[in-house]
This record gives sequence, C-alpha cells and structure tokens, in this order.
Amino acid sequence: MAKKKNKDIEILARIAREESTDCFIDYNVEFDFCHYDGDVQTLYVREHINSPNPVEFYMLERLQKRIQEINPRYRVGIMYTEKTVTLDGYDEF
Repeated sequence: MAKKKNKDIEILARIAREESTDCFIDYNVEFDFCHYDGDVQTLYVREHINSPNPVEFYMLERLQKRIQEINPRYRVGIMYTEKTVTLDGYDEF
C-alpha cells in the first residue's frame, strides 16, 4: 500500500506542475506543489513569493477536477507566502 500511496503523490505532484504552467499562462500566478496531507486528503500548493497575482481557489478548479479523477475525496489547499512592502527601509504588513 505504501508504494501505491507514493505513486499517487508523484502523480499529484506532476499534475500540480502541469496545472501551475497553465495557471501562469491563464491567470499570471505562480505556485508549486508543496505537500500532500493524507489525514485530510488534501494536496497543498505554495504560492511563490514573487507571484504577480495571488493564487485563488477559482484558479485551481481544473487542478481540483484532475486530482478528483484519481480519488473523489482529494481536495486542494493553498499555502500563502507572507509578502511585505518596503517603504523607506521599513517593513509594513
């Protein structure tokens, strides 16, 4: 069973990379596969710190649909990266 789970994670990572490219073209966002949490059956993607636009769930609908073809219980989550704006040498949140 461990081999099947590892193979599924490899497939999920590959699908996330493919969808990341499509989302960059369609929505001008950048993200990567972060990790898979088996307890909640969720694939997490991490937004790049220098992504031109924030990643939003509607942008990941195709990714959600593709991973649910593997297992209908799989979901997508987003790990956001904190972005700071520097003004005159001070960080503003």
